[in-house]
Amino acid sequence: MLDQTHLKLGGLARPRRRALRRDPDGSFSCVIEGGGLGPEVSDMIGAAHLRHPPQDFPHWRFEHLEIEYDAPTQSAWMNYRADSPHCYTLRMLQEAIEFRDAIKRLAQTEGSKWPIRYIVMASKKPHVFSLGGDLATFVSCIRNNDRDSLLTYAYACIEVMYTLTSAFDLPVLTLSVVRGQCMGGGFEGALATDFLIAEESARLGVPEIAFNTFPGMGAVTFLTRRVGPARTQQILSAGRVYTARELFDLDIVDVVAPEGRALETAHEWMLDPDGANWRRRQALVNFRKQCFPVRKEELLRVVELWTDCSMAISRHDLRYMERLVSAQSRLPRDELPSGKGEALKKPPPSEED
Repeated sequence: MLDQTHLKLGGLARPRRRALRRDPDGSFSCVIEGGGLGPEVSDMIGAAHLRHPPQDFPHWRFEHLEIEYDAPTQSAWMNYRADSPHCYTLRMLQEAIEFRDAIKRLAQTEGSKWPIRYIVMASKKPHVFSLGGDLATFVSCIRNNDRDSLLTYAYACIEVMYTLTSAFDLPVLTLSVVRGQCMGGGFEGALATDFLIAEESARLGVPEIAFNTFPGMGAVTFLTRRVGPARTQQILSAGRVYTARELFDLDIVDVVAPEGRALETAHEWMLDPDGANWRRRQALVNFRKQCFPVRKEELLRVVELWTDCSMAISRHDLRYMERLVSAQSRLPRDELPSGKGEALKKPPPSEED
């Protein structure tokens, strides 16, 4: 079933059926059928290779992303634009996939003048890194019993998460630089990178327990690899909002930046003229990935469980989710509340629930 929500998200002009197909190389493609066009294999980027050619780097134009290159640190930055949504819309996910493929083409370009050691994910919004999943889409899919559309969104999330945790299949390191609020899927994205720098005032958490679901886009996998299953269970069950310092003490955040200096701290951390620190970090990450590999199949199994769990939530949980959607939509783009160390709380169910 494909309703108006799916049309709005994907801009599709006619109903289509989506499924995930394993390719011969072990990767996955989104198979789109319908509309009289026959099967098409698409990684959701359309003609992106025409829009983002290597010779135009770093001046690639996106609706929600701003790309930068810093020569002293040899870092390519994928920034969420200041006017982008607070959450991950399907279009934002598609653009992240487009950026992945464009940066891989750049790396494969012979004689490229853009050496890259680090790929950095950050936000141009000083008070918001990301609030995570598109709750408005979740609500619409659940209300319309549209599991297929919700699963399509979830698969797109996993494509981005696996891109980050696999370092774009390139000999680079990935880094998240977090300022402000970093919640739900936003925190999962930050956890997917090799290293995480967070500003002192940053607030991070996975609050999905508040509507009786769980973080399905990688938090279970990424946190278990970092802190073990027992600590992961505590974090997921509490639904707390953590400070950067608290997560540093838990070995989840790698560097706590002074207030207002997250970007400068990231540049200083990456600055390495002879490459010695980069090589040491690369060796550490390679060792970690050999000992604790993250497999796309695991991420996909978890997100399918998350989809089924989300489709089964109660009317009360759904209404709470709707209230969060309404509250987020009223927030100004440059300021958000910064609650500290608290679990998200919802009112008790009414008698009609």
